[in-house]
Amino acid sequence: MLSLSGHKLYAPKGIGALYIKNGVKIEKLIDGGHQEKDKRAGTENVPGIVALGKACEIARKNLEKNMRYLQEIRDYYINLVENKIDGAILNGSRKLRVPSNANFSFNTIDAQNLLLKLDEKGIYASSGSACSSGDSSPSHVLTAIGLSEKKAKGALRITFGEENTKEDVDYLVESIEQAIRELS
Repeated sequence: MLSLSGHKLYAPKGIGALYIKNGVKIEKLIDGGHQEKDKRAGTENVPGIVALGKACEIARKNLEKNMRYLQEIRDYYINLVENKIDGAILNGSRKLRVPSNANFSFNTIDAQNLLLKLDEKGIYASSGSACSSGDSSPSHVLTAIGLSEKKAKGALRITFGEENTKEDVDYLVESIEQAIRELS
């Protein structure tokens, strides 16, 4: 099975898709009508479905260009952090990573406090995976790749989008630097 959240590719929030391989059996989610091949009752969100389809079409058309751009922005961010912030540790592979994502640990900082400081500056980031927002325990992904609990709790995950610019990255890194100074 594969799930897809529409807002990850600029479709409206609240719409998504679920691919289920032939032969995989799932139970009904909501009893009632026979929509969604008798798996979920309720009226389909037709405008949302159409918007998701269009967003997928646009994403596919611009995939290579957007991936190159996001890698450029991500790598610019990684280089800036490594050159400006002492003790910053890039988590994961430098090259084998999602084009839009970078994750750093900051040894002397608890990421929850860093997130609060960044939020004050209009920067929205995370300390764990997107699917565990609000959970203050260390990322199971980071501990699975060998990070200590302390390093995992000091991790900051940044995800860039196609509208982000190098100026945004400059502001982000300046804000991280300032927050770390204030928290140290």
